[in-house]
Amino acid sequence: MADGDRTGTTFGRYELGELLGRGGMGEVYRAVDTKNDRTVALKLLPTALAGDEVYAERFRRESRTAARLGDPHIIPIHDFGEIDGTLYLDMRVVEGSDLRAAIRGSGKLAPARVVSIAEDVAQALDSAHAAGLVHRDVKPENILLTPGDFAYLVDFGIARAADDAAPHLTQLGTAIGSIAYLAPEIFDGREATAASDVYALAVATYEALTGRVPHPGATHAAAIKSALLDDLPLPSSIDPSLPLGLDDVLARGLARDPAARYATAGDFAAAARAALDTGSSWSPTTVTTVSAPAPAPPTSPAYPTAPMYPTGPVYANAPGYQTGPTPYQPAQPPRPPANSAVPWILGVFALVVLAGAIIALVMLVSGGRGGSSQTSVPGPVTVTRTEAVPTVADPPPDSTQCDRTVGVGTAVTSCQFAAAVRDAYLAAGPKGQARTVTAYSPVTGQSYAMSCLPERGIVVCRGGNDAVVHIY
Repeated sequence: MADGDRTGTTFGRYELGELLGRGGMGEVYRAVDTKNDRTVALKLLPTALAGDEVYAERFRRESRTAARLGDPHIIPIHDFGEIDGTLYLDMRVVEGSDLRAAIRGSGKLAPARVVSIAEDVAQALDSAHAAGLVHRDVKPENILLTPGDFAYLVDFGIARAADDAAPHLTQLGTAIGSIAYLAPEIFDGREATAASDVYALAVATYEALTGRVPHPGATHAAAIKSALLDDLPLPSSIDPSLPLGLDDVLARGLARDPAARYATAGDFAAAARAALDTGSSWSPTTVTTVSAPAPAPPTSPAYPTAPMYPTGPVYANAPGYQTGPTPYQPAQPPRPPANSAVPWILGVFALVVLAGAIIALVMLVSGGRGGSSQTSVPGPVTVTRTEAVPTVADPPPDSTQCDRTVGVGTAVTSCQFAAAVRDAYLAAGPKGQARTVTAYSPVTGQSYAMSCLPERGIVVCRGGNDAVVHIY
C-alpha cells in the first residue's frame, strides 16, 4: 500500500480512523485492533524502510526491547512487525498532546513545568540506556503529555542508526527542526550513544524554556554548521528571568564533546531541578550601581579607609591623594599682632597661592628647562583629584563573566555557585563590606564558607575548593 492518508481504510487487522500525526518517520492513526477489540495508536513507517533489511532488523530488535522495558514514562508497545510491506508499531493511545504543541501554544513554558517534564523523560531514557537501547530521536514531537503533564517518551526503535542517518535526511523528508536535536558527533559519522540522547533532551529542554532551539538554521547545512561551530546562546541572555544556574546545566548538557556531558539523563534532570530550586536569576531591575560620592569640603578632605583602596604606593586619581613629591612650602612669617592677624594671614595665603600657580605654570611651559638648582624636581608636579568613582567596576582580567553582576576567577568555580555566593553575600548586608558567608553549590551538593573582601572596586570571595567569585 502506498504512503498517504489512509483514514477509513484497513491495515491488516486494524481499522484506521483519525490521523493523529504525521512526520518524517511515518504517520500515526487512531485505530481499532479487531483481533483484540481495543483502540490503539498505530504508527505506520514509510514503505521504503521495509526494504532496508538492516534497518528493518534493527527496528524489530529494538521495538522488542522497548516493549519489555515497562517504565511508566515509556508508552507501552502492544505489537510491532510488517504488514503488506509496511513496518508498524501498535501502541497505547495517550489522550493529550505532545510537547511541540505545548511550545507552539505558549511560545515557551514555565521553568517548573519544563523541569518536571525533563525529569519524566530522563527516567525513560535511563531505563532504556540500562537495557542497551538508544532512542536516537528525542524531540518535542516524541514527548507526549497527558492533561496532567505526565510525560511519555515514544518511538523507540524508529530513528535510523547514526551511520545511516545523513544519506536519508532528505529522502525521508526529515524536517529541518529535527536536525537541531541530533548531537554533533552524529554529523561526524560516529555512532549514537546514550550521550547523544542526553544532548537531545537538553535541546528539547532549552527550547521549552526559551521558545527556540540553541542552534537554529534555515537549511540542513546551516543548522549543522551552527551546531558544530557557533557558541551556545545562554538561556538567560534570551530570557533574563530564567534561573542563572540553568545556563550551566544546559551548557554542559549541550557540550559538543560527549564525554563532557552529564553521565546520565537523570543527572541532567537532577542538575536542572537543583538550579530551579536555587532560584538564582538576573533581572535588569536588580543591578546594583555605585553612586558617585559627594565632593569633600576643601578644609576637611575625606580620605578613603582600607580596604577599599590598596595599601603601599599611593595611586593617582584616588580622592584626597596626590602624585609626585610634596610641593615646597615657604617658612611661616612671624605672628602679627592680634588685631591684624586675620587680614595679614589671608594676604600671605593669597600670595602663596598666586606664587605656587605661577611656578607651576612656568614649569609646565618650560618642561624643566633652565638654570641649575640645588633642589632637583623630576618634571612638573601634578596633583590629580577625582571626586567621583566609576558607576560600575570593570571586571579584573582573571574574571570570567557570568552576567552583569557576578563572575568566576578559577576554572573550578561554576557560575551556578557564583550566583549562590552573590545572593548570600548581598543578603547578609551592604555591598562593599568584608564578611564571610556560606553558600550551597548545586553542582557538588555541598555548602562552602567563602571569605569576601572588597578589592579593586569589586568584592572578591575565596574559599571552598579553590573557588573564587567576583561580585561586580
